[in-house]
Amino acid sequence: MKAQLYTLKSESRIENYQISRVLGIGGFGITYQAHDINLDCPVAIKEYFPHGLAVREANGMQVGAKSKKDEHIYEYGMQRFMDEARVLARFKNRNIVRVSRFMEKNGTAYIVMDYEEGVPLSRYLMRCKRLSEVEVKNVFRPILRGLAHIHEKDYLHRDIKPANIYLRQKGTPVLLDFGAARQALNHHGRSITNLGTHGYAPIEQFTTQERQGSWSDIYGVGATIYHSITGSSPITALDRVAALQAGRRDPMMPASAVGKKNYSKELLQSIDWMLGVRANDRPQSVNEVISSFTLTSNEHNTILTETDVDWDGELIAQAERHLAKYLGPLATTLVKQGMSKSASVDELYQLLAQQIDLPTEREQFFRSVQASTSLSGKVARKQQQRAQHISEQKTVVTRIDSRVEAKLEEQLAQHIGPLATMLVREAIQNGSDLEDVIDILCKELPSDEERINFRRSITI
Repeated sequence: MKAQLYTLKSESRIENYQISRVLGIGGFGITYQAHDINLDCPVAIKEYFPHGLAVREANGMQVGAKSKKDEHIYEYGMQRFMDEARVLARFKNRNIVRVSRFMEKNGTAYIVMDYEEGVPLSRYLMRCKRLSEVEVKNVFRPILRGLAHIHEKDYLHRDIKPANIYLRQKGTPVLLDFGAARQALNHHGRSITNLGTHGYAPIEQFTTQERQGSWSDIYGVGATIYHSITGSSPITALDRVAALQAGRRDPMMPASAVGKKNYSKELLQSIDWMLGVRANDRPQSVNEVISSFTLTSNEHNTILTETDVDWDGELIAQAERHLAKYLGPLATTLVKQGMSKSASVDELYQLLAQQIDLPTEREQFFRSVQASTSLSGKVARKQQQRAQHISEQKTVVTRIDSRVEAKLEEQLAQHIGPLATMLVREAIQNGSDLEDVIDILCKELPSDEERINFRRSITI
């Protein structure tokens, strides 16, 4: 998998930490797996990098605002990022991500956290679609306990969703990414409004008219559980409120209706209570609802098996990139669908190969993904990448001439502006052919619609 062009390169150093790979990219930061050279152990590092405001300089390390007019808000955001690191460092709870250090460097800021093997709940749900009642309780009782600890300290999380719950391979789940954490319950009357994630954020996070509190996070947990039992994201609170204000029925089907054949009445009623549209209709504290998540067996067991940990971001992106060479933008959807039907990585690749009509192309796809995953160890991967880069340089030069390069820059600039020229040149250096270069550039675009439009515009 080729890292996105605005991320730190593998083996970059930040003081005594060496970057290994990208774990995830969000709207305000990039999370990496890294190695603590002094302690000889893996860590996770989150780098402040607000999409749309930040740019990485040519040296690959220094980060700054894209323009003079963005400097003030960039600096303001970085200070809030550091404030939230200080908040997280105060929490000592096994169900909340543990921050060991934070620092300012290279024009940006970094938060150093514990790293453990596992997968985000969002990725796990891509494969299994739904959790059983026992799994729901195994995941969400510890999360609710961690949330109670946060609320006791007068803070809110404010962005609870499947992507921010991490399922450890060994042990209980952990609540991640307090990108919206604020001192919310004792804030001296100041407004702390912040847009949340549609589908998981309550209505009070989209307006300055209503106060936020523990009940706001409880809505996020309820929405995440709803996704876990239905297989899809809940309807946004904005649409629910609009329908009710217009005298129509709530457009979101209650959990007690959609899950009545597979889940207990007590659990479903708790989910519906947590998803009350109005704040007063929800539990006001975690303690009011946690009893519904009690298990007769040990609730601390992980729900993961050894094979579940194979579903990491690198393998998924690799499958998407190889399949896109034959099926274009449809690849992402097919990979997600394939994960829900496969029990292993090999099974996923077999299933995806069947989506390709031509037998020769099907065989090429299967060989390429199998070759990529069969290499063992970091050195072997790097040797293969170097060999491929050297052997494919001439192909890139002959296939992507100045006319094609100008076309790529022109179309990409319509989406991201003047940065397009630099990104196109870097993509050509890293890509093996035109299709590969287009794949790399598409990763710089924030939405599926923009990626599809960009691909369509390159009709050379």
